[in-house]
Amino acid sequence: MVTSDKKTDPVKFAAFESIDAASSSLVDLSKDIWDHPESGFREHRTASITANYLRELGLETRENIAITGVVGKIDTGREGPHVAVWGELDSLIVPEHRNSDPETGAAHVCGHNIQIGNMLAAAAGLSNSEVLRDLSGSISFMAVPAEEYIEIEYRETLRESGELEFLAGKQEFVKLGELDDVDISLLTHASPTESRTLRPGVSHNGMIAKTVRFIGRSAHAGGQPHLGINALNAANLAMQGIALLRETFQDDDHVRIHPIITRGGAAVSSVPANVTMEMFIRAATVEAIKDAEQKVDRALKGAAMTIEAEVEISTSPGYMPSIFYPPLCELYDESVIDLLGEEATGRMPHRTSSTDMGDISMIMPAMQSYVGGASGRTHSDEFEITDWELDVVEAGKALASTVIDLLANDAAKATEIIDNFDAPLSIKEYLETLRGFRRSERWAGA
Repeated sequence: MVTSDKKTDPVKFAAFESIDAASSSLVDLSKDIWDHPESGFREHRTASITANYLRELGLETRENIAITGVVGKIDTGREGPHVAVWGELDSLIVPEHRNSDPETGAAHVCGHNIQIGNMLAAAAGLSNSEVLRDLSGSISFMAVPAEEYIEIEYRETLRESGELEFLAGKQEFVKLGELDDVDISLLTHASPTESRTLRPGVSHNGMIAKTVRFIGRSAHAGGQPHLGINALNAANLAMQGIALLRETFQDDDHVRIHPIITRGGAAVSSVPANVTMEMFIRAATVEAIKDAEQKVDRALKGAAMTIEAEVEISTSPGYMPSIFYPPLCELYDESVIDLLGEEATGRMPHRTSSTDMGDISMIMPAMQSYVGGASGRTHSDEFEITDWELDVVEAGKALASTVIDLLANDAAKATEIIDNFDAPLSIKEYLETLRGFRRSERWAGA
């Protein structure tokens, strides 16, 4: 256990003592979530464990937000900004992982279980009365569902039934008004490096999702293929067209397009008449996403026209690009240096993956840090947590320390950050932008 010498700062020292006292239970809780993975909007067990822990700390706690979300809140009793510390509840689906759920294939191969652990560690430290008497404002601990943008077909059924509007948890939190009075957001994510580091990210790609259905005409694949219209051929041609678009994209836009075929046909002896695809279109800016999307849609329609098939294209909003606020990241660095030394800091370069923390970064100052202590490729059957103490306890201390720096001295630092931040979008503009991405069209290629 590493506890920095904070006797010169009794507030942080008190917070760290509370976290150290709870460290074993926090690591055990994180391991328990690792052993019981649940994918997005299905995280009922994980949410219950999280809510119970927050209540045991004495926090006012609400559940069932955006189906499985949990929010626990601390009010210092003094006016001031509202800081949110986030943790993501969901897992991925990787059946090949040694620790996957045997029935669902769910596995925590992005390490969200340690996010819940370090979020709760921060809550344990910040709920200490010796800490709160020196802070102003309020702190929320937001356990959010469905960061991973998967199982789109299932989530669309939730949307159609009115349980959701958006397919990712933080987007739903924004829509439901959970962020209306929040001023600053912090989150710590696992990173597949075994080094003892806590490094804020700089930026991420945004993304949109498409579900595509090519509609052809069935016929005997051996006897009369000429009487059919092969929807699988149309899908394959579309994928080739998309691949050949690569040289049209600017390097600085970091465009990534990755489709998969989710239904390739019903029987090998029948010309496929109903073929479906899913894909993400990712890029560093909204403008680059829109440019790539137009080119992809042309490739889809061109393939349908060539094969004389029809194509249905359904587009849904994914994540906004992430732009994490440098002054907030620099403040976090100070806490990391105190805890682990200068060598533990640094910056993650632009990442071509996507996160719905990007959505939060559009409307308020936000920081997503990456903690080491993991091995293997993320989103793969090799991913493992190797340093639970770093990922849960030390990462939780860094979050708690940063919140203290923000809200101490009448929240002077938080006020400075808020006043100097120029939000790319208001909440209203953000929601309008998301809704503008959702559309469906059917195009006849014949």
